[in-house]
Amino acid sequence: MPDITIADRKVPESKQRVIHEPGTSAISKNIPLSEVNRHCTPENCWVALNGKVYDLSEFMDRHPGGPTTILAWAGKDASKFFNDIHKGVKIDAYLRPEAFLGDLGVDGDLMSDEYWHQLREARIVEIRQEADSIPKLLEDKRNVDAELKKKLQRLETKKRVALDAEDFAQAAEVKRDLEEVLSHKDHAHQHDVPLGWTSSDIPLSEVARHNKPHDCWIAICGEVFDLTDFLQHHQEQRNSILAWAGRDATPMFDKIPGRFPSKQWMEYYMRPEFKTGKVGPEKPVDSIIMELRELHDELRRLEGPSKEEIEAVKTAVKVPGKTDAPTLSEESRFPKLAEISAGKDLPFFSRAEVAKHNTAEEPYMIIHNRVYNLKPLLGSHPGGDDIMMSKAGTDCTKDFEVFEHSEKARVQRDRDMLVGQLVPAENTDWSESAAVQQVVGEETSEIGRYLKYKVTDVAVAALAWYLFKTFQNRKPLSQFTYSRALRHLHLIMAVGIFGAVGTAQAASYSEGQAKKQMLWWHKQTGILMLVALVFRVIFRMQSGIPPRFPGNKLVQMIETQSLRAFYAFALLLPVSGIANEYFLKWAPGSDKTGKAEDDRRNDRLAKQSIDAHKVLGKALQYVWLPFHLGYTTLYHYSQGRGVVRKASPFI
Repeated sequence: MPDITIADRKVPESKQRVIHEPGTSAISKNIPLSEVNRHCTPENCWVALNGKVYDLSEFMDRHPGGPTTILAWAGKDASKFFNDIHKGVKIDAYLRPEAFLGDLGVDGDLMSDEYWHQLREARIVEIRQEADSIPKLLEDKRNVDAELKKKLQRLETKKRVALDAEDFAQAAEVKRDLEEVLSHKDHAHQHDVPLGWTSSDIPLSEVARHNKPHDCWIAICGEVFDLTDFLQHHQEQRNSILAWAGRDATPMFDKIPGRFPSKQWMEYYMRPEFKTGKVGPEKPVDSIIMELRELHDELRRLEGPSKEEIEAVKTAVKVPGKTDAPTLSEESRFPKLAEISAGKDLPFFSRAEVAKHNTAEEPYMIIHNRVYNLKPLLGSHPGGDDIMMSKAGTDCTKDFEVFEHSEKARVQRDRDMLVGQLVPAENTDWSESAAVQQVVGEETSEIGRYLKYKVTDVAVAALAWYLFKTFQNRKPLSQFTYSRALRHLHLIMAVGIFGAVGTAQAASYSEGQAKKQMLWWHKQTGILMLVALVFRVIFRMQSGIPPRFPGNKLVQMIETQSLRAFYAFALLLPVSGIANEYFLKWAPGSDKTGKAEDDRRNDRLAKQSIDAHKVLGKALQYVWLPFHLGYTTLYHYSQGRGVVRKASPFI
């Protein structure tokens, strides 16, 4: 029998028999870590603990430490972390039986990771074929209306924030908002989530839906109790009760006298108003529909999250910091920002949610634990759209601070682009004391410090040599050649030009504080070159002019134009840089004039200034410098002409 192809992969003939076994028996109950890694989203949260794999999607909302702690370990092996905190705790006592998925790891002698995934893909194809006849009944919720999905995601994130803060009243309010959205006539047909129960006979399937700290039902001895309000006032008993939230606790009844659930506990704590109804029979469901739903559940478990969702989680790298909501140093440095956000009810976003917004349609960015939609800035950002889109969906606080944005720019950012805030559990502490370490990053290595000291030594030695040579050669020169002052300025400006070009190049390859330092040196060098240019013009007018080197008339004309271009570059480069800074930070905007068009005008002029600065810089680096060094200097030197003697101050 020839080999068959499953999901574009060849399956050996010896293993084809396993693929065609019925149901899930084709796949080993042992689960490789590579499969666990795929299930890393809130809706599909698998975690490996002590050699076992659990689906904690249902459990995370009633986790005593809040859902975000579990999400931080979604798709990973959390055994060490769990054992360090919960020594001796048996996780199975708090989970439903179906949360256990299997043992971690496959037997390498029987099956490889690659072959396990081949079997998984084969089973997915098989299930789709079985369920293909009624796709509408088994419609995946990932295909629902995009706007509805966005609303539900916002509410789920808001609920997670409330549960992290143990604000169960807020979580209950979010649950009501969620049910209101789902029950709306425009959305009711897009899901099959039951939204209430009016009968006094309550099936266990309905009890199972109420399994959160803010919505806790438990069945005991044929009765259903709503213990939500009890949990709000008896935090010390929360864990033991939540272990049975949404379940029938009768098997545990009276096993531990005085503890939940027992007769003594019920007599002391239970109130008549807690009773919701009696446990009733399940609503009859067609056996075919039940089988198809089971197939659908298996399909979703095997498929896992989409590639886009997995990539978003991987992109959302959490920056180390405090887990509580910090005091934003940005607002302490720029008080006007507090006025912009005052009174706004900003929605919460997780880092994974922000990471999904990385396209030009809706580019999001995190800055100081707040979420911004960059779309209004596309086309007008002074740094260009490419630099923004390369960071879309990520935390750009470090890069934002490197470029030292003004208060005016920050106010305009919050006014026009602020759309939300990070969930507090994923915040980074950007306070004044912590910001330095966050931006600087790791401490400089021993080699780095050694090289830094050596560079300093070389610079000091060069300066000492320059002063010594200047002292040696201080006699006045002939009136028919360049003056000594002009020669010194020529040398200083040559060093300055290479310094300005070098720091610009270094900044383009640097990150964080190193980039900030290189940009600072680039700006200071440019300003010094502008000052030196003024003195050079003065000394040039007072100095003698030596005769020109012999050569072709056309080449001599090009040399003359090259010198004039130098003066143009030396003037326009720092002026365009200063203009960019002026329009970004100091030009009157809407904060002073009250006109929004002034902000747009300033942004446009700032962008034009920096674009001109970049074009001029590239022309200087790739056109003028090669010609000036390659022809004017090297060529004449090769012809035995005194190029160095003509311009050197040390003669």
